[in-house]
Amino acid sequence: MKNILLTLIILIVNSCRFEKNNEVDVCATFDKIDAKIVALMDEIQVKHKGDRPFLDAFNMEQVYWVQYRDRRLRAIYPKKWDQHYRKNNGKEVFNPCKCQELLRLSERRIEDLQMYLIGGPADQQDCPSKLNE
Repeated sequence: MKNILLTLIILIVNSCRFEKNNEVDVCATFDKIDAKIVALMDEIQVKHKGDRPFLDAFNMEQVYWVQYRDRRLRAIYPKKWDQHYRKNNGKEVFNPCKCQELLRLSERRIEDLQMYLIGGPADQQDCPSKLNE
């Protein structure tokens, strides 16, 4: 399952070509965030290595999150929007606005994954869940 997740992430990253936005290489920023997501997933896998039902559910959570992320990007920035951007800006590049949303979604995902390691939200600390183990 982990290989499926990594393959999905690699395919998505390789399908995109980013441009510099305000002198910050968005692609490099996304690569760092993506590496952090993978590292957090590895830590969670190690922490719960003896709990196969949880790991199966956790791996599917990540698959569903990638699907959600990609569908959200397609909904907000349909293909015609990319064509419109290129026509108006004369650039054959990946839409930087789309990149910013991708980064925002990925940063939110990191926060969610960290809860598996540091505990759930303050108002849920007493709840018996995998977030509080």
